[in-house]
Amino acid sequence: MRRRPAAPPAPPAAAAPAPGAGKVNLDKGRVSLQKNQTVSLVKAGRPLLSQVKMGLGWEPAFRGADIDLDASVIAYGPQRNHIDSCYFGNLSILNGAVKHSGDNLTGEGAGDDEVITVDLGRLPQEVTGLVFTVNSFSGQKFTEVAKAYCRLLDATTGEELVRFDLTHAEAQTGVMMAKLVRQFSGEWEMTAMGDFVKARTVRNMVKPAAQAL
Repeated sequence: MRRRPAAPPAPPAAAAPAPGAGKVNLDKGRVSLQKNQTVSLVKAGRPLLSQVKMGLGWEPAFRGADIDLDASVIAYGPQRNHIDSCYFGNLSILNGAVKHSGDNLTGEGAGDDEVITVDLGRLPQEVTGLVFTVNSFSGQKFTEVAKAYCRLLDATTGEELVRFDLTHAEAQTGVMMAKLVRQFSGEWEMTAMGDFVKARTVRNMVKPAAQAL
């Protein structure tokens, strides 16, 4: 009598994405991203939320030093074309779908220093990418900044969904912290960037941020 072949071994469980690679979602709650890692802003296959807040924070690396950093978001179309920029000098864009909390001149105090609220549901269809940037308007290099981070929150509940801590700084005046990209399905994905450039103003960030989309 011929013996029935043994059942094939069960496939191994999927490994967690290696640092800086792979994609995760919010099914297991808050996600801590590493550079170049992406999170899909859905939970159990359902779009999670339509309004988010991106909080950006930092502290002076040296006691007594004031660091004037400026958080901004740059909106792009499907051809990486620049649509508009939201920053301390332009606090509301795209008919209020993106709003800035206003300028923080020192980075003093606990919590987010500047907050940008994005109503994903109200963004025009032509907007397919958002890049969140931080610039050192006062000219100090990011090596003089400590504990820089960005975090994505549910604007309705205030729950922190995604966090990216910038652990390695470079002697530059601009950094692209994260990007939100609209997928063909309509869902949004956030990718941690942490890419440094020589740029003291958001205007000088438009071209490098487009190339990074």
